[in-house]
Amino acid sequence: MVPAPVLAGSRGDGMTATAVELAQSADLGRTYYFDIPAEKLASALVKYSQISGIDVVVDGTLPASHVIAAVKGEMTATGALDLMLAGSDLSWQPLDGKTVSIVAARTDPSSSNVTTAPITIISRASDNIGYEGNPDWVYETPGSVSVISQENMRKTPGRDASDIFNSITGVDVAGNRQQPGLSVNVRGQQDQGRVNMNIDGARQNFSQSGHGVVNRMYVDTALLADVTVEKSDMSGVGGAGTSGGIVTMRTLNTDDILDADENVGGKVNLSRGTNAYSFAGDAAIAARISPKLDVAAAFSRKLVGEYKGGKNNPGLYIDNSDDLVEANGQNQQYTGQRQSSGLLKANLALSEDQELNLGYVGFTTKFGKATGEDAQYNDFDEATSHTVTAKHSWNPDTDLIDLKTGLWWTQTENKQFRPARYSSSGSVTTDAFNTKYKIDTYGFDAANKSSFYLDELMTQDSIFSLDYGVETFQDKTKTRSETLGLGGNGEGFELEGSTPSGQRDVQGAFLDGTFDWGDLVQFKGGIRYDRFQLDGDSYWCEQYNAANKCEDGGTPLDIDLSGHKISPSVSLGLSPLNGIQFFGAYRQAFRPPTIMEGMVKGRHVAGVPVPFYANPDLEPEESFTTEFGVNLKFDDVLTKNDGFRAKLSHYRTKIDNYIVSAAVAQPTPQSFGPPILGWTLAAQAESYVNLEDPVYISGTELELGYDAEKFYISGAMSFTDTDLEGNYDPVIHPLVALPSSPTNGNGLPASWGKAGGLMTVYTLPKRKYTLDSGVRLFDQDLILGVRATFVYPEDNITGTSGDDAQSILRYRTYDLYSSYELNRNLKFRFAVNNVTDEAYVDALGGLTLAPGRTAIMTLSGNF
Repeated sequence: MVPAPVLAGSRGDGMTATAVELAQSADLGRTYYFDIPAEKLASALVKYSQISGIDVVVDGTLPASHVIAAVKGEMTATGALDLMLAGSDLSWQPLDGKTVSIVAARTDPSSSNVTTAPITIISRASDNIGYEGNPDWVYETPGSVSVISQENMRKTPGRDASDIFNSITGVDVAGNRQQPGLSVNVRGQQDQGRVNMNIDGARQNFSQSGHGVVNRMYVDTALLADVTVEKSDMSGVGGAGTSGGIVTMRTLNTDDILDADENVGGKVNLSRGTNAYSFAGDAAIAARISPKLDVAAAFSRKLVGEYKGGKNNPGLYIDNSDDLVEANGQNQQYTGQRQSSGLLKANLALSEDQELNLGYVGFTTKFGKATGEDAQYNDFDEATSHTVTAKHSWNPDTDLIDLKTGLWWTQTENKQFRPARYSSSGSVTTDAFNTKYKIDTYGFDAANKSSFYLDELMTQDSIFSLDYGVETFQDKTKTRSETLGLGGNGEGFELEGSTPSGQRDVQGAFLDGTFDWGDLVQFKGGIRYDRFQLDGDSYWCEQYNAANKCEDGGTPLDIDLSGHKISPSVSLGLSPLNGIQFFGAYRQAFRPPTIMEGMVKGRHVAGVPVPFYANPDLEPEESFTTEFGVNLKFDDVLTKNDGFRAKLSHYRTKIDNYIVSAAVAQPTPQSFGPPILGWTLAAQAESYVNLEDPVYISGTELELGYDAEKFYISGAMSFTDTDLEGNYDPVIHPLVALPSSPTNGNGLPASWGKAGGLMTVYTLPKRKYTLDSGVRLFDQDLILGVRATFVYPEDNITGTSGDDAQSILRYRTYDLYSSYELNRNLKFRFAVNNVTDEAYVDALGGLTLAPGRTAIMTLSGNF
């Protein structure tokens, strides 16, 4: 029987003595720290239940349009509930000390209050039962977005940050296991700013030229609260200069460290494992000093050595050629790393409707890497990064203002030492280098939301909102290199030119309108305007023209690249039945050239006669994406309190003016053969060029999860296809003379101007499957789980020989994980990654084998 309703704010008048006693009992009368933004009542009640641990029984249908005022600060559970229900004509009544009932009352002149069957909101994290723990809002979003939770990152600890993306559909990380920096690939796009990789909203735009990946983002997963990967919507803040996606690394803050009822406390994690997983540890502490001020700090340290690759995968042996990779279980050279990181946060409530959030995140790592069959081309690096953010929010008592502003700065620096290279006789062939690569990025953004609550249309409440704002950022790069004077080839300008110093400015403005018609329709349309400016000095030079030598400074070249574009976007979500949402979207994007693409110069290091040319006619990329899909969200499917979540989507992206590094001709050809014949061949240079044909990337993604509390099962599938013709103009600067040879009439190699002349284009695996399942035992204190991953790589177009291995090798890995919660403050975890000791090369990686079987145990504690 449901107790008689009591209107919110009038508990003392309508409650029986027993009800009043229940309302003042332990959990209902306890003070908690609430931080619930202004949002729809249904989702707000879930957050309320998670913070307080109080179950909520909803007797009737909640009004879809009711939006609560923000509830923030220390207060009792009953006080918070009063604020949330104010103005809703809803009431609440305690059922026991840990459960309240909310009644949707409907009154007319001839009847009393009428209620329907109850709906229960359980205080467990029931809104995180999607694939890999995705929260419910993912399946309420008419587009593609994924979340990597902290729990998911910790259940199978990885050796480096790239491992946390292994199970996300349409996402992978390109690079080498020797290099801890991240270059995230989202739906086939990566590098050169195509994906906005950021820490707390601050872009990480560091890049360094080399064979393969150029972007590098340095982050420690131990300091992360969660990671959000936005694949569809780039219409707001973060979309400037971005075409592939937005990857936001949100770092720990007070509410991630402290429970809702704590004022001071912390968390500690200590890990150790096999296969050279020597140590990983982190500690975080936070304090709510007053209702207006809280602070947090964290520190992490990781030491890993050179691991052993797997032994089991005969396909790694390449017939009729030297073995590119040997599956012999030996140590993988240069895979050891030492890293330290830390953060500081402060959150200040300036007033009831204003808040200031300040943050600093720092990271440093030491590592080495090498290429060549005998690792003879090696270097040793020390990379550091600093990220400073200041965010202000203002949400006064009006629907017209919900203003958020941000000011940030990031700096990443890599100090690299390249040892001298020697011949077999012991003489120096290439000098040693000391090089410093650095980028400073400064940014500002501001966004406001104005909401208008319209009259009921066709019995459905409707809301129209406008989101509008601006953003700007500036990249400043500086590279300095010097040789040690040991002899041999090599000059500082070679490394300085391939990662040039310069400045780039990017600005954007946007306006989006969203119309919500009850829970049936969500329509969003908008435009954004982006512009860029890239100015600086470069030069071009030749190897076979004594008047234009690289070492003499070549021919000066003034770079003045600029452009702008208006990019529309539109999306539609339809929910004809409860729990089902169909969606479709179309968007355009604009990706300007980076400093490296627009100002590259100099010459290949080590005396290789290949200069780098800036392309004064380089055009920005323009992309056009269509997408459609469906969200499924059902509760109480097979048993009480179970849940099923799924997201299926298909996309197709067309990219015009795709920019890639390619072989081009030096103006002065190279003579060969008897002089009397006058034979010449074009000498090679490298430059960033626009492809003449569009690049098409299409894919289908499915993520689904079922959670029945005592057990869970989830899975994902990705299918990706990249269509790249690769045609381009191989002549950047006019030829002095038309090359000629007896085998090729124009003297240009047949691969130039085609896909064979491209340097590096990474593509997602053509197929990828993931299955994750587990059980929860002993009141969910013990969790036992297994995850299986199957990958079918696609051919990468790359200048390294690694493509030969990656193009033919599919692989599968199995991971076991477990955790046991000894008590509220102590948890033990044990995981075994790559149980079958599979020998494989990462789909977007180099020639270094991925780690073989590795067991890791972790002790986690709260204090």
